Amino acid sequence: MGASSASRQLTYALTTAKNLLIGNPEYSEIPDVAGYADIEHQWNKGYKAMLEAAILDGDCTPRHTEIVDYPKNAITFRPLARFSARDRLIYDALIYSVGASVDRQIRQPVYSYRWDHRAGKPKFWFRPWKDMQREARRALESDKMLRMATLDVSSFHEHVDVEILADDLGCLSRRPNDSKNINRFLTSFQRINHAWGLPQGSDASGVLANLYLAPVDEYLFKNGFRYLRYSDDFMIFHRDWTELRDVLGEINRILRARRLSMSAHKTGILEPEDAFRRIHDVRKASLSAACDIGIPGTYIEIRQYFDEIVKSGMTDTRSLRFVLNRLAKLEDDYAVSWCLDNLPFMAHVAKEVFSYLRIFTGRIPEIQRKLVHFMRSGGSESYPYLEQRILRYFLTMGLQDRRLKESAWLILEDRNREDFPREFASRYLGRAASVSEAQLLRHRFEEEPNVIMRRALLMSLYESRHLSRRYLRDIEEYFPQLKWVCRFLRTEPRIPVS
Repeated sequence: MGASSASRQLTYALTTAKNLLIGNPEYSEIPDVAGYADIEHQWNKGYKAMLEAAILDGDCTPRHTEIVDYPKNAITFRPLARFSARDRLIYDALIYSVGASVDRQIRQPVYSYRWDHRAGKPKFWFRPWKDMQREARRALESDKMLRMATLDVSSFHEHVDVEILADDLGCLSRRPNDSKNINRFLTSFQRINHAWGLPQGSDASGVLANLYLAPVDEYLFKNGFRYLRYSDDFMIFHRDWTELRDVLGEINRILRARRLSMSAHKTGILEPEDAFRRIHDVRKASLSAACDIGIPGTYIEIRQYFDEIVKSGMTDTRSLRFVLNRLAKLEDDYAVSWCLDNLPFMAHVAKEVFSYLRIFTGRIPEIQRKLVHFMRSGGSESYPYLEQRILRYFLTMGLQDRRLKESAWLILEDRNREDFPREFASRYLGRAASVSEAQLLRHRFEEEPNVIMRRALLMSLYESRHLSRRYLRDIEEYFPQLKWVCRFLRTEPRIPVS
């Protein structure tokens, strides 16, 4: 591949990474404080060229990473890697540069993180997931005697061995620098953080995950087994129980050779009827169809389903998300008060809860009162994801509250807190800052060591209308890492809230 062709491919990979990062904020676990509006504005004015130069020079190690314990349910967590925008775009672009080559090695029964070769970008997750579920139903319906083995890898992304992955990439890539840069990024990521394996939080990691599990796909394919896979979740179909057990044993040996192990409580062999119930939840399917069609009275059944989930203790996160999304689609406020009264137990479904709450403008006084009470109760510090979502809700809805303002100051000034609620706290304060408060925000900006927080504080100063052009020029001169946001603010934009 010639130099010009490689350069064009890199440019395309970076643009793809930028479009995917900015284009789907509603699916982000931790939304950016400004929806990356500064990067979008400066993309063709030097930002993209800066990233291209860094990659071509091999300057691909992450500069700022925050490892966040993101809730999986009410009591367990997974380590989410929150990169700076620069690092995230470099990481994604490096992987998208080899995405097509990786995908050509992946067998057809794999549905996760596939590459759209025609569009030149990864496929969005939702459609492939639905396609896999449909194919699983088709398999079980084609033979009523089929059993199904289910397999899940324990803490998969965390236990990917970067050195083994580097060997895989080295065999695959036609350009050695591609694999070297990816390996350099991942090695540095492990050395400077309390994390290991593949960074979680970026869909690009799923592309590499597919390559890492390719030996298991190859074993199943060569031995003629009917199977489906989405990331590290396998479904393997066969009539004979003993045959499935032996298959799981061999897969376990392949996984162990790649420093992985099967999850004991998620691996098993299901009888035909149980397998079909696992794949096809008749009740959810009928409720979803009823909502889509608009069948009268559907809200009654959705409410009943919601009550059942609540009484069961909310252990089924997938069903809770399902029912909240359906209530939102029906614009039914049945669960509003319950969500507000149970916020401490809802951090793992915060995206769905606040998407739901935003619909009901007629209940803003109640929502505002209860959210402020939660923030001032003393317990919110344990739930930074909820703090961020609450502040984002108030910003999105244009709500000002003196008591929330007091809480926002406490969050901003507490450097032991995670950055992401502090960023939103600074923007909330900037929206309604007095002259003296703006002066204090400027003081916080000047003493803040974290460049990510400085970016948010600079935006809050701008929104407070107490950011002079002279001061903005000084910041751009003395803080090169902030020059992109400075140039963005100089155009006097209306900054979005993710």
